[in-house]
Amino acid sequence: MTTKKAVDGIRAYLDGLGQTDKPIVDREAVKALKAQVRDESDPINKLKILAQLEQEEAGHVPDRSGDEAVFIAEAKAWADDEGIPTAAFQAMGVPDDTLKQAGFTITAPSTSKTRRSSGGSRAPRIPMEDVEAAAKSLSGEWKLQDLAEKLDRDPTTTRNYLKKLMDAGTVKEIGDDPNHDGRGRAPKLYSAT
Repeated sequence: MTTKKAVDGIRAYLDGLGQTDKPIVDREAVKALKAQVRDESDPINKLKILAQLEQEEAGHVPDRSGDEAVFIAEAKAWADDEGIPTAAFQAMGVPDDTLKQAGFTITAPSTSKTRRSSGGSRAPRIPMEDVEAAAKSLSGEWKLQDLAEKLDRDPTTTRNYLKKLMDAGTVKEIGDDPNHDGRGRAPKLYSAT
């Protein structure tokens, strides 16, 4: 399970998207430094304070690199666990380069927008017998992504089918993938019963 700190970092990164990198001036710090300049009698110390004042008045560009690093390290595992597709991050404005660094697979532009705008409908529901057959056709232990590819569905939709299979007792969760060495948390392994 993704930690609260990781989720907060992902949230902070997403909150920062689209914000300008315009320098922010800390008015209280400027005010305090101006008071120090007035009160300082030593010319060397006054020069140093004036230099600090000039930097504060110029402002500081927010450093969002830490939030981006958390996003790159944690977002893929969190998104897999929550069933959030890559297209949702793209819709939020996350750059494709950042998504690639985080381990997401970037394909052609999402067809969901064109499907909706052209008046089309969702992909047809797959009968549970077919889903069960697809799960049984996967040999040994497999991941949610393997079943999603077999069904030709996104992980979010596939997670719903997987839950139904687990509720019916036809699939069981094995645990975390012990061979995972990529970014983020290890994906879960499943097998047909």
